[in-house]
Amino acid sequence: MSLTEQKKAEWEKTLREAALIGPMDTIQEHTKGDFWDLTSQISGNFFFTTEKFVFVSGGLIGKVSFSIPYSKITELKLCNIGGLIPLIPTGIKVTYTEENGKSVKKKCSVMKRKQWISYLQEKSGVSS
Repeated sequence: MSLTEQKKAEWEKTLREAALIGPMDTIQEHTKGDFWDLTSQISGNFFFTTEKFVFVSGGLIGKVSFSIPYSKITELKLCNIGGLIPLIPTGIKVTYTEENGKSVKKKCSVMKRKQWISYLQEKSGVSS
């Protein structure tokens, strides 16, 4: 993890205030990366907490963020990302079920994706 203890504490406070993590949830791992929504690429931070997989754009809560409980993840796949023709082999497609029962897919781009998909598989109990 690339965060100092002070930075980790600051992020945990911010994530709690934004209701992205619960009061007892803590950051276990962190990496920078991108979230891909259709054709837009949004840079930010990925957090792997005790209970959730969290994304926050641009270093601050605001434009784009999501928080996925590991228990709600139903599928994990390696994928390519990019514009109209996805060619860049850094993607992980995370499929999960929202509270309303709707299935949602998020495309996340990170370096060392095989390491991170393994981490998500271990936490969620879902294999690729």
